[in-house]
Amino acid sequence: MPNYFHVFDVRKPASIYVEDKLKMAIKELFEIRSELEKTMTRRELISFDKVLAKYLQHDVLMLKLKASVDQDYSLLH
Repeated sequence: MPNYFHVFDVRKPASIYVEDKLKMAIKELFEIRSELEKTMTRRELISFDKVLAKYLQHDVLMLKLKASVDQDYSLLH
């Protein structure tokens, strides 16, 4: 039996939970980019990357992380 399950397990350490949530948020951003890059020109991609860089800043990621944690909390209750 594993030490904890990947989703909604109270035994999962908080640091790992937060790290997983942060990785999921970043992965989501880059999945969107990979879909868009197929149809964009080089200049459009450069502009998109500038916007993407703003979403990867600490303040914005913390808001996204908080929203994700709040969503999990709401699903449990």
